[in-house]
Parts: sequence; C-alpha cells; structure tokens
Amino acid sequence: MDTSGDRNLGLLVQCRFDNGDLAMFTGHGTVEWEGVTYLGAAGQMLRIGEAQETSGGEMPGLTLTLSGLDPEVVALAELEEFQRRRVTLRLALFGPEGQIEAADVLWDGLADTLDSDDGPEAATATLACEERAMDLGRKRPFYYLPEDQQRRFPGDRFFDLVQAIQNREDTWGR
Repeated sequence: MDTSGDRNLGLLVQCRFDNGDLAMFTGHGTVEWEGVTYLGAAGQMLRIGEAQETSGGEMPGLTLTLSGLDPEVVALAELEEFQRRRVTLRLALFGPEGQIEAADVLWDGLADTLDSDDGPEAATATLACEERAMDLGRKRPFYYLPEDQQRRFPGDRFFDLVQAIQNREDTWGR
C-alpha cells in the first residue's frame, strides 16, 4: 500500500458472532469496507495486543481490549457465544477524505477466551484469540462407523455395511 500524501493507516477489527458482527476501527465516526460498517473506537477504547510467535513454535495469538464500557454491555458480552468465532484484523489505508482506499488482512483467527473487569467507573473486556492454523492441529475423533456418519449427515447409510465386511476374507482372481 502506498501511504504517500495525505493518507493514513488504521486497523479494522471484525468479530463474527452468532447474533451479528462487531466491527470497529482505530478512528472516529464510521467507515464502510466490503459491505461492513466499522464503528470508530479511537484512543484507549480499543487496544490490540501484539501477535508474537512463542519459542515453542506455536502460532501467535492476539488480544483485543475494549475499555470504557458500560458494565451492562460487558454482562451481555459474557452471555454471547464467542468461542471458536472468527476474528479478522485488517490494515487499512485511509484517503484524504477519511474513506478506506485499500485494506489487507493482517491477522485472521478464532476467539478463545473473554476476560472482563467490572471497574467502578468503566468496565473492560479482553478477547483472547488464536491463529486459525492452530485449528489444523486439533484432533477430531471420527471413525468410519454408521453412528458417526449419522451425526454428520442424518439419513446417510454409506457406512452401514462397513462392519459386516471389515473382517471378511475375499479371494480375488483365481
């Protein structure tokens, strides 16, 4: 991205939850990018933690902290199903008029945990996220059994005969 002239860089954060998207950016007002309206959360209201790779070769995580919230908003956030929901961080190039000219994905991951602090004046909520590539290393128990197939695809009878032919000895050819 060419940042020469009267252009500025900013960050766009999009969290995809079941009850709707939460989209914010590091600026004032509202901007739109690819059909999503981002609300400005400038200053200390939105903080994005560093994504650093650990010495064990693990994928980097990311933290998003919202501060200055009404405690009721934090209580509602804690009721939301947030785990394993997609979180995308984009680096955006803003033109002289404040519109987004280009935006590239900087980080893409999944929400993991939500920590909140209900302070007397204002509450904070910190969403810890993990890289989507971490999902590739997770074991998912799936066996070639009719029960597993029914859980995934109700009514499918593809594996019904697997157990019947599993130990069967067939002679091919002569």
